[in-house]
Amino acid sequence: MAYMAALESDLRALSAEARRRYPAVKDAAEHAILKLRSLSGSSEIALNEDLVRIFLMACDARSVKLSVIGLSCLQKLISHDAVATSALKDILSTLKDVSLRLLMM
Repeated sequence: MAYMAALESDLRALSAEARRRYPAVKDAAEHAILKLRSLSGSSEIALNEDLVRIFLMACDARSVKLSVIGLSCLQKLISHDAVATSALKDILSTLKDVSLRLLMM
């Protein structure tokens, strides 16, 4: 699937961007890359909340570059129905927090 390749590319970018200032995000992104390779499609991704969690971590990192990557990936997951309903509350909360943070800049 093309979008899974795009997600892997975004996770690599996230890992590279987070390398020094956000080691927890970097480690989580690298772990997510390995996990993504073992999954076969949207339904399996939706069952795996680790991928959503890393993108939420990126949004919470207080870095514009990480937030952009995180938001882009969340959008890709949502558009491919690869998000569990249980994760929507956290996603919406993060979207609200990021938008408020950007308004204050």
